[in-house]
Amino acid sequence: MDALSGVFLIIVGLATMGFGLFLFYAMLPVFYALFGLGVGYELGYFLTDTPAGEFSLVRVILAIVGGIAFGAAAYFLEPFRRILIGIGLGSLLAGLVANALGLTGFFGVVLMVVGAVVGAGLMLRVFDMFIVVASALGGAGLLIDGADLLFQETGVFDRTTIASGAVWPLIIWIVLGAIAIGWQVKNVEKWTRKSRQSK
Repeated sequence: MDALSGVFLIIVGLATMGFGLFLFYAMLPVFYALFGLGVGYELGYFLTDTPAGEFSLVRVILAIVGGIAFGAAAYFLEPFRRILIGIGLGSLLAGLVANALGLTGFFGVVLMVVGAVVGAGLMLRVFDMFIVVASALGGAGLLIDGADLLFQETGVFDRTTIASGAVWPLIIWIVLGAIAIGWQVKNVEKWTRKSRQSK
């Protein structure tokens, strides 16, 4: 199950970090669902205290529920989609950071709530760039957690060790995030132009 969860997280992470902004403009329900999966998975960590490198049925169930809930929101709460995206992105990124810092339980959930509030506020001010940065870093974090499930024995991808001074997981996270940001920024104009032409 660890391997299956690892592959799942890697796929979600790659899609999110590489095509966050494109998915928003082209396939809004898919975009919402991806972040719902990530939010649910990270929330499961704080509710169960299960490290990223260990399988947890609760985390998988919450990821599925989160994906369905956020995907449905794309239809039923469309007028509030920018705020909802900010909430999803902000809480996902905050959860990944809290995970890396070793914050668990109540404090982790609080940080996710704060991230959701900040994300909603930023989304209304710097829309495209916030999606690019948050999706790139959030997707990279999920990808690393997936790699950690597949290669637990190496310890290279264990983001929970960042709080204790581990350098490699942080470097990998920053490098992957930077590559994803660069890739998305390079394609921003093309993706937004296609969206305008299709309307």
